[in-house]
Amino acid sequence: MSTCTALIIPADLTEAVRVETIDAGLQNLQALVAGNIEAVTVDDWHFYLNEEGKIRNLPPNLRAGEFVRAETGALFDVYCGDVVVLGEAPDGEEGDVPERLIGLAQQLFGLHTPA
Repeated sequence: MSTCTALIIPADLTEAVRVETIDAGLQNLQALVAGNIEAVTVDDWHFYLNEEGKIRNLPPNLRAGEFVRAETGALFDVYCGDVVVLGEAPDGEEGDVPERLIGLAQQLFGLHTPA
């Protein structure tokens, strides 16, 4: 079991983008994205989403697309469903989302952080 700070970007625009401490184990990640996970890796960070998001007609995650474009300068796909952003630990395991990405999310969307 790995506990990490994650950035959660819901597809539902009425739900707040938030930073949470999560169990980054497979079962919890699957629960957060409502199904089997697909990983998208970008440099020192990556994100998970539902691998069947398009097939299951999950709503497009417009904020995740905006976030990826703002960080990388490109949009690689249309992401559907909720997204969980994590970083990489030095040993290659799940790690805390990089602080710069939390700052970017704050700038783009504002953030909800637990008290």
